[in-house]
Amino acid sequence: MMLKVSFILVVCSLTFQGIIAANNVVCYYASWGASRPGNGKITAKDIPANLCTHVFYAFLGLNDDGSLLIMNETLDVDLGNLKGISDLKQINPNLKAIFSVGGAAADTAVFESVAEDPEKRKNLANSAIDLCKQYNYDGIDIDWEYPEINATFVALLKDLKGYLEPHGLLLAAAVDQLPFNAAYDVRNMSKYLDILNIMSYDFHSPYYQTGQNSPLYFTPKEGEWQRDNLNANSSMVHWIQYGATPEKMTMGCGFYGKAMILADPSKHDIMDPVATANSPGPYTDNIGTLGYNEICEFHINSSTVVWEDDQKVPYLYEDTLWVGYDDERSVSLKAQYVKDHNLFGLMMWSVETDDAYGYCGNGNWPLLNAINKVMKEDL
Repeated sequence: MMLKVSFILVVCSLTFQGIIAANNVVCYYASWGASRPGNGKITAKDIPANLCTHVFYAFLGLNDDGSLLIMNETLDVDLGNLKGISDLKQINPNLKAIFSVGGAAADTAVFESVAEDPEKRKNLANSAIDLCKQYNYDGIDIDWEYPEINATFVALLKDLKGYLEPHGLLLAAAVDQLPFNAAYDVRNMSKYLDILNIMSYDFHSPYYQTGQNSPLYFTPKEGEWQRDNLNANSSMVHWIQYGATPEKMTMGCGFYGKAMILADPSKHDIMDPVATANSPGPYTDNIGTLGYNEICEFHINSSTVVWEDDQKVPYLYEDTLWVGYDDERSVSLKAQYVKDHNLFGLMMWSVETDDAYGYCGNGNWPLLNAINKVMKEDL
């Protein structure tokens, strides 16, 4: 309760100063989705342009000298995936296309080397400017998981902002669920960033106890530390308390679920014991997770679905399988939260794992459509 009260006080003071929610829908696109099998294959041109305000192309890499590296020449260039994002502007001229640099698998040592060297920082900026011009993109996103020295991270953001801004290019960063990393000088980060994408998902591992991927609030079934830290609301509270600017912040939302095998199939409530992570899905091929598309196509109709009202998210169970995920109802509540608290928008990882072909029975792209319905109300 204390967290919710604190957030209300913070947001009221910010609203008084005239901050207005932007209702943005920030869509990360995992480019390797274009090479997935069967119904999991979603190319850049398949993204519904009018349902995203920003599309972040994941990922580009970093060379040792700071220049940007195209990771898959065949997929990104030859098959037109990079260009496919900017081509969406022909449908939605207001769409912003952003290169995302890094990701969870990126070498953090290369990031550190670039961040601490002014010449390499300049190389990164110039490389970004050149690629944005070449592919008609609108900025770059730094997805460094995770920096260790705050001075170098802020120096990187400061220099990038200085180089990019005269060209009208945006600077974004993807950051951890919580701002407790000593490398996060949050006030200065907010000073230089246009968009702060908070990855408020992956709150629970699929290996120990059942738990939601991206709950909006806590449940009394959890312990005190989990209640205060492992939900999207607490992420927003902590980032604001540490000095983040709300109108630059996005709340992250997972278009996937945490999938696990129950130790005892008769015990399937929140915080019940887990034997191990579930095997990879046929499309996402990632142990312990299932895309929303995989949940819809292979599990939703044969499972028991439970709405966890404290956390404002559903979970399902089927024999020994347990999955905590987001659906249309939960993403709608997150979108409303973003509007109510005047945040920049709702961010999702990742757009291509929505139910593009309507297997959940609510039409194509149901999660994106549910978010947009809320965001566009009263506009």
